Amino acid sequence: MLPVKFLASIPQHAYHSEMVARNEGAIARQQQLTLYQLMVAAGQSAFELLQQQWPACNTVLVVCGRGNNAGDGFVLARLALQFGMRVYLHSLAALDDYQGDAKLASQQFIDAGGRIDNIDDIDLNGIDVIIDAMLGTGIKGAVRDNFRSLIELINAHDSPVLSLDLPSGLNANTGQVQGCAIVADITVTFVAMKIGLLTGKANDYCGQLYLAGLGIAQQFAKQIASKTSINAPAHLTPLATRQASAHKGNSGFVLTIAGNKGMPGAARLASEAALRAGAGLVAVACHRENQVIITATRPELMLADLEVSDGTDHQQKLTKVDAVVLGPGLGSNDWAETKFRQALALNKPMVVDADGLNLLAEYPQYRDNWVLTPHPGEAARLLNTSVTMIEADRFSAVKAIAVKYGGICVLKGAGSLISDGDSVAINITGNAGMAVGGMGDVLAGILGALILQSDNIYTAAKYAVHIHGKAADMAIINGQKGLLASDLFPFIRQLVNQ
Repeated sequence: MLPVKFLASIPQHAYHSEMVARNEGAIARQQQLTLYQLMVAAGQSAFELLQQQWPACNTVLVVCGRGNNAGDGFVLARLALQFGMRVYLHSLAALDDYQGDAKLASQQFIDAGGRIDNIDDIDLNGIDVIIDAMLGTGIKGAVRDNFRSLIELINAHDSPVLSLDLPSGLNANTGQVQGCAIVADITVTFVAMKIGLLTGKANDYCGQLYLAGLGIAQQFAKQIASKTSINAPAHLTPLATRQASAHKGNSGFVLTIAGNKGMPGAARLASEAALRAGAGLVAVACHRENQVIITATRPELMLADLEVSDGTDHQQKLTKVDAVVLGPGLGSNDWAETKFRQALALNKPMVVDADGLNLLAEYPQYRDNWVLTPHPGEAARLLNTSVTMIEADRFSAVKAIAVKYGGICVLKGAGSLISDGDSVAINITGNAGMAVGGMGDVLAGILGALILQSDNIYTAAKYAVHIHGKAADMAIINGQKGLLASDLFPFIRQLVNQ
């Protein structure tokens, strides 16, 4: 699971940084708080976190920029000084450059006996913890050279770093690095979760991520709407429960169309994942060379032959299929194209993954009843752009795919995104152990089963992505390296029964 620490519970929504900046003042005033009091609360929260995480800390180095983020740093520095810590504070701005609340915070630090040193005199030796208060959410464009050299210096040092609001140089709305960024051990963000801290490259830079509400988080969430949610079962309509009188036909019939010659594993993983996620019946339409190995290793799987078209009982069974999983190991030859067209002709709720997405990019279709599950490379092909452009704004990309092709899009990666073209859910389960072949096939199978157990495909997609990542989190008891996609199966079964 992404190392995120919230308040008492996971908040339902995350926000663009501009939404927070635009509205936090009004919410604070409703709570009889000034913006300066909010700044003091931010510095206080960060200082308490510093004490909690590094109880032996005696010496801190606070590095300030020139905006309100620096003000938070000045407050923390004053509190550390008053607590009895040795405090070194270096600023990239002259004292006269500070305005408003940041200026007041700097003056109170000085009045408490603090000293602001020139950034050129910085010395990281003997520092227990570095406080990053350089660049806040207002950064535009690439990090300037003076900040870049300082960020690189801090990243090269072995002292732990606590970043205030976000790691300097990270884009709070996209999770992308603006040229370079602080690699923090802990980040504490304020008031509301910023969307970019939960996806993309942010996972490499934030370290453990904390949210400090500053006394206004609940009112902020109540009054300020956001179309970006944090994916958690507590925020979703529960999956359908299985009745005591249920039989296999009640639990859904999933058809997996996958597994070209030489690729039986993808079809096998997706199909068993559907069974483990609660499907009553799963049939596999794969290349004939793969049929024996698939049924021999998992006899509960049936075979389906889409080549039969003579009105036999076998063909009639296909009309009873409730959902289709298309694409794992499908390939890109004539056989694959035929299977792609046959899948579309069934006109069933569908999950399209892997090679199925590449064929969809070549032969575009629009449907409301499918879930598309691209990784960034497949997403780039679907939108006829580059992976760099996809990763530059994952939120725009996932919505654009859902708008162009219909249905639901799951943009995979750290902090996977799920969108119906209008709203976006950010997933916070999963870990780097999932960077191994077959994980996407397992997700596709889970999706195929959950489509049949939910009130709509958007909810099904949210549950599936959550369960997929959570199962991986449960499976890494012996470490992330060496995790196999099939290691998730017992945990998938456990999770769908909770």
